[in-house]
Amino acid sequence: MIIRLVALASLAVLILGRAKAEEPDKSGYTLFDPVPDDLMRKFAPDRPTKGFSVRTIDAGHVEIETDLVNTTTSNSPGGVTHSIQGLDPTVKLGLTNWMDVEVQFNGLQYSESFDGTSPFNFQNATGFGDVFLRTKMNLLGNDDGPVGFALIPYVKLPSSTPLISNGAVEGGLIAPLALRPGDFIVTLMTEVDDLKSTAGNNRYANFVNLVSVSHGVPGLEGVNAMVELYSSVGTDPATAPIYTLDFGMNFRLDQHIILDIGVNLGLNSAAPKAQIYTGISARF
Repeated sequence: MIIRLVALASLAVLILGRAKAEEPDKSGYTLFDPVPDDLMRKFAPDRPTKGFSVRTIDAGHVEIETDLVNTTTSNSPGGVTHSIQGLDPTVKLGLTNWMDVEVQFNGLQYSESFDGTSPFNFQNATGFGDVFLRTKMNLLGNDDGPVGFALIPYVKLPSSTPLISNGAVEGGLIAPLALRPGDFIVTLMTEVDDLKSTAGNNRYANFVNLVSVSHGVPGLEGVNAMVELYSSVGTDPATAPIYTLDFGMNFRLDQHIILDIGVNLGLNSAAPKAQIYTGISARF
């Protein structure tokens, strides 16, 4: 019995060692020595839906993700707000095999608010949104494996447009965990934010949690569908929690270009009633 166990353990070590040896070693590639195209990992943009992928962009490569059109309708006490946004590119640059840096520009936006008490109580604004700076650091499962994990610290630099931005510097830490049972991808993500309160200049902690499930659409190669439950709850008494049910689909045109569509539905009165968007992701 002992001999059998030793033999099985030795066989397992040999198999694992061989598998590890067969995996390409990309640790030596950098921003100035890019990963060859044939060694690049699976293209996994952060969009659609709100969850973040655990995968980073390969060293020395650039990725761009952007909405083409994004429209939102929100209800507020006694009124309705409509907003529309065009291009809002996120540019990613791979620094190492496990780390990238990201800049998100919230593009030109138009927002209009109607007060239901009077047709004359109308406000609108046009301007550029906030800028987000992020670093994604993958700690596990960047290329493959049943589990993936990453940390994403970020900071928001505000624009000066009223109604579109609150004018405050904010930041936080995002931690996505990916589980890959079979052909499914289950993302469990938590996020802690340091935000400006709705009234005054106080700060408060905000906590985001979500779970999403993604799977290929049977019979449609390169098409994936996903569903997500999202919550955002803070310690500011004047800021109501937000709960949404989100749906998305992406369409892989080739290994470097993906189109997507999505809709987010509010589950409580404080959440946007509906958000509909379409976008594209490409890497170079």
